[in-house]
Amino acid sequence: MNLTIRVRLTLWFAGLLATIIMSLGAFLVLQLWADLRQGIDDEARASSLTIMNAFSDDSRDGEREEPSDVNDEREEFVEAASASLPPSSGAQVLDDRGKASAIYGAVAGAEPLVPRMAQIAALAGRPSSNSVRLGEDGQRYRVLVTAFSDQDRARLLVVALSLRPVEEAVRRVLVLLLIAGPVTLATTTLAAYWLARKALRPVERMTSDAQEIGAGQLHERIAVPASHDEVRLLAVTLNAMLERIERGVVDRHRLIADASHELRTPLAVMRAEFDVSLRGDVLPPPAREVLESAREEVDRVSRTVDNLLALAAAEEGRLELLTVRIDLRRTVEDAAKPLRLLAAAKEVSLVVDGDRWEAQADPQRLHLAISNLIENAIKFTPSGGTVHVTSWRHDGEVGVTVSDEGPGISLEDREHLFDRYYRVDSASTHSLGGSGLGLSISREVVLAHGGRLWVHSRLGMGSSFSLALPSWRALQAEGDGSASAEEASRSGYLVPEG
Repeated sequence: MNLTIRVRLTLWFAGLLATIIMSLGAFLVLQLWADLRQGIDDEARASSLTIMNAFSDDSRDGEREEPSDVNDEREEFVEAASASLPPSSGAQVLDDRGKASAIYGAVAGAEPLVPRMAQIAALAGRPSSNSVRLGEDGQRYRVLVTAFSDQDRARLLVVALSLRPVEEAVRRVLVLLLIAGPVTLATTTLAAYWLARKALRPVERMTSDAQEIGAGQLHERIAVPASHDEVRLLAVTLNAMLERIERGVVDRHRLIADASHELRTPLAVMRAEFDVSLRGDVLPPPAREVLESAREEVDRVSRTVDNLLALAAAEEGRLELLTVRIDLRRTVEDAAKPLRLLAAAKEVSLVVDGDRWEAQADPQRLHLAISNLIENAIKFTPSGGTVHVTSWRHDGEVGVTVSDEGPGISLEDREHLFDRYYRVDSASTHSLGGSGLGLSISREVVLAHGGRLWVHSRLGMGSSFSLALPSWRALQAEGDGSASAEEASRSGYLVPEG
């Protein structure tokens, strides 16, 4: 079960507090019971001493007087017990054989209130106190048995004091604890939740700030709390980490951009030299084949360099577009032209069809995006297969669909297909020379045009990549206008009038 730190802290606090309250309550109840019972025992001993002093022959003045009969002895005992004991108590006078000679109180009957073993222990000088149930209602009493001497005879005095006041006091305290405990627990738990939420609020703000920092906002930093605690240290540490990441990303972008710019010129020179050499008629077939292969590799490296430059521009947020009115079919044909050698080398047919639709786009950027889709389709199409590139128009959009006869793409791979450096099958794409940049660059270019890029694929049935852009006529209807004729003519993609 996934719980937030705030909830976990609250639950831990509530559990600890509940344990403390229960332990403290149990201790208080048990201690109260023991103290009150000790008070009853002390009262029983004091009452027993008073009764014995009033009843035994040691307390009488002058010569010992024999009672006229047993009734006088009983009356004397009852008088002494009633003066020393509360009404609900009881008392007995037992002889050394355990027979009751005098009783006081409703709970005291002819039968001894204590067992014979307790009587023998008391006669041996070991008085004892025990809790027993007496009466018809089974009320608990504290019974004390003590030995004393009367007329040179060993006697036992048994005093029974009710424990009802003790039980009622303990019950009241227990009820108060059962009421006050849950209320205290609930109140303090809510307070703990509020405190935990308040303490973690800076962490929530830091989380929100961190979620808004993407690859294009590495210059932003997390707000550092004013308090000098662990949360502030965490914010400072995260900002230092962001700074290191930003430095590394900037250095990488600079390296990619610089290296790509440095490579463009020699690649262009090599391409021109190969083109000049291939135009000659004196080349033997093996030499021409080698030059064509080298020209193809130069084109491939050039496309990789263009991808790297576009990637660096996209990551720095400066993928600028110079949009003009273009003929989409012509753009597709120009993108497919340098890739026909690659298709021929793999014995793959490259078919371009579709009508001439108009779009507002940057011709160089769109050329790069379409080239990446076509090259990707050629790589995954088996020998003897066909790659179809079709231009279309639908619901105010114009687009291009590139279909191959490759192995298809699984649903799991489709979720990451347009991520940078991602390859569907690392082993096979590595053998095909893939870098994992083509589809991500195509997506960046299409999104920069306000379009969309998607894929339909079935395993074993091939894949179809489609890009869609707002049509030129739809933009004209919205009043967006187009680039100047002079600017469009320089691009080489101007749609012919008429």
